[in-house]
Amino acid sequence: MLKKLDWYIIKTFLGPFFFIFSVLFFIFIVQFAWQQMQNLIGKGLDSITIAELLFWLGINVVQLVLPLTILLGSIMTMGGFGERYELAAMKASGISLTRILAPLFVLIMLLSIGLYFFGDKVMPFSARKARSIYLNIIQTKPTANMKEGVFIETVPGFQMKINKVSGENSEKLEDVFVHQNSSSSDNTMTIIAKKGNLAPDKNDNNYLKMELYDGVAYTDNIKDKNINQRKNQENQYTKFDTLNYYIDISEIINSGKEEDPGNSYKFLDGAGLRKLIDSLNIDYKKYYKTYQTNVFNQNYFYTNKIKTIDSLKTKTVFALNKKNKDDQDRVLNQAIQMVNRDQENLDFSKNEIINREKLYSKIDIQYQRNFSYAVTCIIFFLIGSSLGAIVKKGGIGMPVIISIIIFVIYFIINFSAENMAKNGTLNSGIAAWLANIISLPFSILFCFKANQDSELFNISLYLDPIIKYFNKFKKTNKNEEHSRYQ
Repeated sequence: MLKKLDWYIIKTFLGPFFFIFSVLFFIFIVQFAWQQMQNLIGKGLDSITIAELLFWLGINVVQLVLPLTILLGSIMTMGGFGERYELAAMKASGISLTRILAPLFVLIMLLSIGLYFFGDKVMPFSARKARSIYLNIIQTKPTANMKEGVFIETVPGFQMKINKVSGENSEKLEDVFVHQNSSSSDNTMTIIAKKGNLAPDKNDNNYLKMELYDGVAYTDNIKDKNINQRKNQENQYTKFDTLNYYIDISEIINSGKEEDPGNSYKFLDGAGLRKLIDSLNIDYKKYYKTYQTNVFNQNYFYTNKIKTIDSLKTKTVFALNKKNKDDQDRVLNQAIQMVNRDQENLDFSKNEIINREKLYSKIDIQYQRNFSYAVTCIIFFLIGSSLGAIVKKGGIGMPVIISIIIFVIYFIINFSAENMAKNGTLNSGIAAWLANIISLPFSILFCFKANQDSELFNISLYLDPIIKYFNKFKKTNKNEEHSRYQ
């Protein structure tokens, strides 16, 4: 049974908690919406679609807002108790600081568990919803995300640059440059047109209909042709008044359906991420084992083959200097090509390993983040409540300054570590927990100082021993000393 004092402490904490959470959530959402607004306003989208998309995209700020709210709320609550001498009265009644913080600690534990399940279930769901809305926008208004005068790849399979986009649904295009993406062995096409339209096909929503007017289409038919045939073929272009092109977008539409989380790890919950990590571990071990075996076999073969050759008895197959100029060039070029090929293979393998490690780090951080942010709430509570009991200042003055400083330092460390892990320079497990590992000793120190009623922020406490030490070496003026007795 909770006592009246416990209820009083919890009620005192919940008041500023809900107020701070509402304010911070509003600030973070507005900041996020302001960043995204330029990509949504004036694109022919209705306000309901924009609000829904911003909501599902912005709800993820809860993982940042809740720890900061707990930090600031705990400082304000305990600082208010100290400022009103309620904390001193509780301690005078024989109640320890640990017992005072016990009901709040239980509440923070429940909030931490709730934040974990929020990150594990709600955030993947919000990512899928936002993806579904975004793909629906592409399906109905394919030019909504286009930026004028910039190369984009919004339309699958094409690179486009449009100097001006207009129309009720942003379907009218002016000064259009379109390049069809293709492999090095397939035919390519580049189109330049003065005007055009891009809209969903009325008969089938799985296709986009691109109509271009008054332009030129440049084609390069290189499929199934050797190098000489490609060099000798003439440039091919066609002038047109109207050109219609249908683009299949069924694949990306189906990938955005709610029942299919897609291939992105951001759409997976904790169980899905754990399963994906396990499968990646098996796949990576197999890949590294195969690569290691191949490299070992190649080096072992050549190393042992060289050992069997007696350089003194070996006969030269042919003397390069006795060959004609063309044969010398041919042999040297072949040798250079073999070395370049081996170097390219090594570079390819190196990049493949780096990309695999980066992908694994991103997925592992996504999985670990839900746990680490939940622990962050507890650490921030220990820091905030201890500092509040030490500084004994409530309100929104000193607590806000302290909270912002701690929050900024914490998340600079956290995001820097995560970026290092995603770039392959730091272990993903360490990166996800580094900020908590650094903050935990400080939280324990602050708790100890608060329990001992230490004046942690009393500057004279630190300066007086230093001044006293240097005063030992200060020479005393004898005239001043005698003047004291006159």
